[in-house]
Amino acid sequence: MRYRLEAGTLIVPDQDGSVIRSGQITWEDQTILSVGLQMPNPDPVDQVIQIPQGIVMPGLYNGHNHAAMTLLRGYADDSPFFEWLQNHILPAEARLTSEDIYWGTLLAASEMIRSGTVGFADMYFEVDAVAEAVMRSGLRGWISRGLVGDEDASLKKLQQCIDWAARWRQRGDGRIVPMLGPHAPYTCNPEYLHEVATVAKAEDLAIHIHLAESEDEIRLLQQRYNKSPIQITLDSGLMDNRLLIAHGIHLSDHDLMLLQKHLIGGIISCPVSNAKLGNGILKLQELRAHQIPVGLGSDGAASTNTLDMFQEMKAMAWLQKVRTHEPHRFTARDALHMATADTASILGFRGGVLEAGRPADFIVIDGSKSHMTPEWDTIANLVYAATGSDVSYTVVAGQILMAEGIITVFDEAEVRHQVTTRSNRWRQEGANRGL
Repeated sequence: MRYRLEAGTLIVPDQDGSVIRSGQITWEDQTILSVGLQMPNPDPVDQVIQIPQGIVMPGLYNGHNHAAMTLLRGYADDSPFFEWLQNHILPAEARLTSEDIYWGTLLAASEMIRSGTVGFADMYFEVDAVAEAVMRSGLRGWISRGLVGDEDASLKKLQQCIDWAARWRQRGDGRIVPMLGPHAPYTCNPEYLHEVATVAKAEDLAIHIHLAESEDEIRLLQQRYNKSPIQITLDSGLMDNRLLIAHGIHLSDHDLMLLQKHLIGGIISCPVSNAKLGNGILKLQELRAHQIPVGLGSDGAASTNTLDMFQEMKAMAWLQKVRTHEPHRFTARDALHMATADTASILGFRGGVLEAGRPADFIVIDGSKSHMTPEWDTIANLVYAATGSDVSYTVVAGQILMAEGIITVFDEAEVRHQVTTRSNRWRQEGANRGL
């Protein structure tokens, strides 16, 4: 079918942040056919959707997530990073079943659809369950199984990842993109990372990894290998492949030079998670000076609590202004571009731009709300005033996943019931063990 959506405003986030008034977007199947002004005698379509006070913009891409961690939202909050990870999160995750992860991923999908995310890069385990949930949701997923090299001396899990990637590559009309996910250099030794790099090259798979997230990580790896996480990654061969680096906060001048010379892909910053866990603020100006691509992600809901990418745009802008004391250095337009086209580009995808021939991934914001009024600067309103709850339509690969605030592709109430039932069970099991 061919659709046309007519709205009061269209956002085309090129570097100038173009705004089209009384605009329209027309699409068929998975592809945008035209974007521009509403015309008096337009070409016929099968369905016209009119939203006079709507603001159409590219959908948001979440470049780093652990979707099923919605199951652990609010669990062990306000703990130091390594204590939070090793004493609370990892033991809790060890009890999760594939069915738990399926429902947790669908809960994340409902939150992402509602808040305007159209695709996300995920690292978790039980990836068949993750992928099935993504298929059902209609979202795009760049999915990797989190690999802990210290637990995979036989390379059995790595081989399972290769087999899984072969099964899922290009399923769902290309909405599922398998990746490899070595967790981090402090859980995967250099030899194991080299094996991952070799497999990734042979199988043409991109890699998703946590790097330079905390100062404790930097100290640990210096003590263990006398190298930075970036140097370890380069020496292992991971940078011979497209590499999605989650966090990348603590980078030396030498690290920046290495990344500028060797990195294919980019860094995904998770400003809310990094702030909440006390890990630091991204050195964005230095990364820009070295032409290193930067995108945005949320991290898992256990650390960031919400998957709302509007919150990540705000936090990115605020924290960069705090860090530099120069508010003009990172603008609302920069934030919007980072959450759309920049993140999509790091993922190797052509989304994030509203123009003919691009993927039909876009959202509509309700511009009639009090906090969106007046409209001196529409893009500033979107970044600094709007929240995910202002999204009324979400379209991915041409399919309308949410219309007028109602998710159309699965039963959201069933998902919440499943997750609530499971969390109550875990709470009771913990009480029985005296936890």
